[in-house]
Amino acid sequence: MVLFYVFVRRNSCLETVNINFKMVNKVSDTAMKKETLRGGCFEETGSHDEVGNTNTSEPVSSVEKDKNAKSAKKKYEGQIVVQILRIITITVFLGTTWHYTILQHIVNDFYKFLMSMCLFHSVYFETFFATFCYSVIIPIYPWSVDKFRILDSYKLHPSVKYEHTTVFKIVQDAVTYMGPLMLLDTFMVKKYGGVGIDPNMWEERRKSILQTTRVLPNDPPHLISIIWQLTASFIVYDALFFAIHLVLHKNFHLYKYIHKYHHDHDMVHSHVTNQLTIPERITLILSANFALKVFNSHPLTRTIFIPIFIWILVDNHSGYDMPFGLHRLVPFRIVGGSVKHFQHHSYGSRCYEPIFTYLDKIHEIFSEHFKTKC
Repeated sequence: MVLFYVFVRRNSCLETVNINFKMVNKVSDTAMKKETLRGGCFEETGSHDEVGNTNTSEPVSSVEKDKNAKSAKKKYEGQIVVQILRIITITVFLGTTWHYTILQHIVNDFYKFLMSMCLFHSVYFETFFATFCYSVIIPIYPWSVDKFRILDSYKLHPSVKYEHTTVFKIVQDAVTYMGPLMLLDTFMVKKYGGVGIDPNMWEERRKSILQTTRVLPNDPPHLISIIWQLTASFIVYDALFFAIHLVLHKNFHLYKYIHKYHHDHDMVHSHVTNQLTIPERITLILSANFALKVFNSHPLTRTIFIPIFIWILVDNHSGYDMPFGLHRLVPFRIVGGSVKHFQHHSYGSRCYEPIFTYLDKIHEIFSEHFKTKC
């Protein structure tokens, strides 16, 4: 990963191109923010606070800096709720270890139920299920939260609000999302290695050009394997997409034609989650699919992965710093969550990781190291 970063930075510094971009950003008082593209590297102008406010006016005095620092260190308003949720999470985890046999029976029964469904055997199941999860999570979380004014204190900026959309736009987005993925599903043989499936069955499927059903294992996975496969898959996906995301921002042409559309908004909101070009959407899905395949994840593990994955992405773009956010539940700032991703959409030149923060910290270190050389 370090060698990859060095390669990106050195290539981006071969030529200097100064271009002023109009970044629509209501986080700043001017609602516009200038950024300089130097060899594909975004350089910020103005000073910024922790939550993404931009100040392009006179330099801040030392007194004002002290005030801003004290304000930034102000205790999180929902800290008590966070502590309660952490205790509940730990209790559930301990309960999982104490009642492992009972939970394993639940897993077995749930997989048996899924296997009885024709849709679960379809090659289009994961595409349909992902679309369903997105359509359910959006109204449950961002839309409902926006209705309660008491929760406005958790907004990362006062201008954050749920952006309503038309039914036509929802259908259009669904078709745009499912179309390319269903095309891949139709012509690709679904292979799940390491879960007890006879490889000869995949060879039989390859004889047919069009795929309609997928070969599934008869036995359910162990609960412990579900937990570690999910954890490991999210770690691999996070690292993989960090590399892809970094390149999309550092390369001028990739940013302009593939990734810029995702940043084309006034204020970040939940529907920006699906505001992707087709190449970027396919890359996102294939990255997650690759991360799951690395650990031979069971089809049931993949099914559980989907709603968690979509919840994280929607939460990242919600514009809220809620107590139940993963970045609040996990201590030591290991997870970036909506706070870091809000900064990314505000500045465009930091916080590239979709989940964790360790690679972003490494990126900042190397960014400072190569800044003088560029």
